[in-house]
Amino acid sequence: MPQIEYSVNLVDGVWKVGLNDKSFGPYSSLDAAVMAASRAAHKAEAQGYDVMLHVNSPPAPRI
Repeated sequence: MPQIEYSVNLVDGVWKVGLNDKSFGPYSSLDAAVMAASRAAHKAEAQGYDVMLHVNSPPAPRI
């Protein structure tokens, strides 16, 4: 089964969804970007793809 990988990334202070070296967005929040990526992933699964979704949140600040 073909595989598709989506990613959610913080790029220059805005959230974007990545797919095949392209990025989509910006999204107003992490939640909005995850929701968009999740919807796209579900559609791809319905078309027979094996889907992975990676959420790359920024590291927690060091204290």
